[in-house]
Amino acid sequence: MSRAEEELRSIARRLLDRKEVELIVGYEYHGGSVRPCFVSKPEEAGKLVWNAECWFNLARYLRGLRGLRIGIVAKGCDGRSIVELIKENQVDKGSIVVIAVECTGVLKPYKYGSNSADRRLADYCRRCVSRVSPVADYIVKQDGQAHLVENPVNGKDALDWLSLFRKCLKCMSCIKACPLCYCTECSIEGFKPDLVHRLRVPQELFTFHLTRALHMAGRCVECGACESACPVEIPLTRLYHELNEWFRENYGYVPGVSVKEAPPPLVFKEGVED
Repeated sequence: MSRAEEELRSIARRLLDRKEVELIVGYEYHGGSVRPCFVSKPEEAGKLVWNAECWFNLARYLRGLRGLRIGIVAKGCDGRSIVELIKENQVDKGSIVVIAVECTGVLKPYKYGSNSADRRLADYCRRCVSRVSPVADYIVKQDGQAHLVENPVNGKDALDWLSLFRKCLKCMSCIKACPLCYCTECSIEGFKPDLVHRLRVPQELFTFHLTRALHMAGRCVECGACESACPVEIPLTRLYHELNEWFRENYGYVPGVSVKEAPPPLVFKEGVED
């Protein structure tokens, strides 16, 4: 057990013992892999883990737990998701306790049916701008060991998005995994949508991804949840990164960094230049 994992368990146990929270959302081992878990008793805190397999963005659960006092384990990108959810009035910061664990990156998750033993740092982690959550009530530092080796990644190579989109199964895993996809009526998910049918119609695959990309522009924190969940490994985070770069270059805005900084669409005024 690493020092970070030991400290994480200690904080969780203390929060539950003192009844400062009703539930801790974290990670646990199950069947040889790591999955999200929900801890409600101090004696259960010992099952919490922290390692390079903790890729799932736990902020996805916060909206469904509204009304409870929640403790949540957060990587840097998870914390940025929480910031965006707070700004969009989907999460009340006063009802959550953020246990921010310093993250050195996560491993690209195994895909079902894969026999490959090759494990490497997820591409989106190499573009990370925040190793620690920008909102934090507790900060757990890593033990200083070099857990991962970052291989160089060329993020400027042009990708053939049309070919990549043709691989899409329309399984909706990207939408289900994303903490910022919470619309009660989704224009691209239902069977009677406004724009795109849920069934896999090849002619609509480009529209499907373009619509979602525009919805995530300036909001995506590049946590990689969508990309990690994608069964055909479309590099969705790269697409949203390119859109975020446009917002950064034109507005100086990076999503999820500050609760006080308003997103550009909220402050944009037609005909007004800075």
